[in-house]
Amino acid sequence: MAALDSGLVTLLDVAKSKDKQIGKVAEVLLQSNPILQHIPYMEMNEGTIHKESLRSNLPTVYYRKANQPIPASKTQIEERTFTAAHFESKSQMDKMVASRGGQDRVAFNRWNQSQGHIQAMAIEHADLMIYGSPTDHASKVAGFMDVYSTLSTSEPTSKQVISAGGAGSDNTSILFVDWSENTIFGIYPKGTTAGLKREDHGIVQILGTDVNGRTGTYQGYEEQFEMDHGLVIKDYRAGARICNIDISDLKAGGVSAADLLKLMTRAHYRIPAAVKTGKGYVYMNSTIASFLHEQALEKVGAGGGLTFENYQGQMVMMFLGRQVVVTDALLNTEAVVS
Repeated sequence: MAALDSGLVTLLDVAKSKDKQIGKVAEVLLQSNPILQHIPYMEMNEGTIHKESLRSNLPTVYYRKANQPIPASKTQIEERTFTAAHFESKSQMDKMVASRGGQDRVAFNRWNQSQGHIQAMAIEHADLMIYGSPTDHASKVAGFMDVYSTLSTSEPTSKQVISAGGAGSDNTSILFVDWSENTIFGIYPKGTTAGLKREDHGIVQILGTDVNGRTGTYQGYEEQFEMDHGLVIKDYRAGARICNIDISDLKAGGVSAADLLKLMTRAHYRIPAAVKTGKGYVYMNSTIASFLHEQALEKVGAGGGLTFENYQGQMVMMFLGRQVVVTDALLNTEAVVS
């Protein structure tokens, strides 16, 4: 069973916080999107930016005869800078609305409203981690699909991208990720905290407009939710993407349907043993998980590498030692990757 034992903090750690308010917020956040449980976070090493030295080439090795010199060689190091995106959501509730059902219901009514904001933040967080791209929005940072985005052999990351051969606009992907501080991890600005931050402003004056268009203020409760997230893919070999999985072809069946187990086996071996961390997961949406289960039932033997294990009282899907995690942050509307 894949397990995170890294010294880096995860949102699962935040959920166990002794600060009950922060812990509860993180717990709801994780319930909204399970992929958020696994990403380990590191404080940025230079304030609001994070620098990593990535090895781009190895030294040259020479054969030598006695009394003959060899030229010196060295490893090529490329320094890259990463940033984090900051996003927020604000909740405002009329004091009158908050106290409906009695004054003792205020806390419940406010928390009920807050959960919607927390879920929205979780969805945005997962979407940023997977589909984030500075080309879509200047304030966003690159996500997995922005890095593993091409089949062109001119890009080194193309070695980690496998096409399922789909066409049209109803495609999806499966992601393989090995998390660790030496491979793939998240970052947040120095001096802040990882995960979702909730700030209760208490009772404030809220500006509003009545039915006749007249502007005024009324008393209400306000709270703000904030998050910082950046993704560092320090070693791109620790991830793999199966793209162009055509949903309509899977539904139709036949020879045009993607053989998910075969593709997943290829992706598994695209990640070298040298970078496997023991904290590897396979991410797919519920549509693909259903088709995968069906295809495994049709395979001879042990389901083509797909098994089910009991983990904390629940049966979880496993593939060659990796837990299969269902997250509907992976869309069924991806464009074709070429």
